[in-house]
Amino acid sequence: MAQQNGRSATGQAADNTPLDVAASSVAGLGLLVGALGAAGLVLVLCTNSLAGVGLTMVNIAVPAIAFGYALLGAAPRGSARPRRIAAITLAVVIAAGATGLSWGLSGVAMRQFAPADHIGRYGERAQVAVMDADCRHGTIWRRGPRADFYCEGATWRAAGRDERGRLTLFYQELEPRSQSRLIDAYVLGNEGYSVERVGEVESWAWWAGRPLWLLLGLPVLALGVLSRRNLMSPRP
Repeated sequence: MAQQNGRSATGQAADNTPLDVAASSVAGLGLLVGALGAAGLVLVLCTNSLAGVGLTMVNIAVPAIAFGYALLGAAPRGSARPRRIAAITLAVVIAAGATGLSWGLSGVAMRQFAPADHIGRYGERAQVAVMDADCRHGTIWRRGPRADFYCEGATWRAAGRDERGRLTLFYQELEPRSQSRLIDAYVLGNEGYSVERVGEVESWAWWAGRPLWLLLGLPVLALGVLSRRNLMSPRP
């Protein structure tokens, strides 16, 4: 029995091609980096800087894992050269689609969960008037005695144009008679965040600027997966 197991293991090792070894190495490294990145995302409860690094590591790991698993076993030993070229090409297409999807989803998520960081990094600094704005109480933060105020109808000038939109700021900035003064803020489109509200822009804000057309990676990924399945299906 031991001899049979030994021969089986030896046979499996002999069946591994250089492409399989490369694919396993890339996928394994991607899994390691992804696991460390996921741990960094979990540590957002402790520090946002680690979460930014973690998100970056995850987005680096995703294409590596996709490429490795797409290439693994796609060109068995003895395959003709066109089959090997097709396997590598499909692995690259699948990795590209996974990259676009992962990066696009990160852009959407960071725009939703860290809008202040997004506007603080990519917006324009301007002076915002809230004299005629409708300022109301908003989010109460659990960490420390802080609360947001939303000023609808605030006005500012950016890129040579007069804009009107919503300014988010701390309630401390709306002290008596403060609505008669201008407030320094970062603005983007019809949204603005006061400089104090933005504070230090976290490292994950870079991902919020990724263009949403990267989500087109989803159909590219689907096409690559279906093409690989067709490549792997047995021929009559």
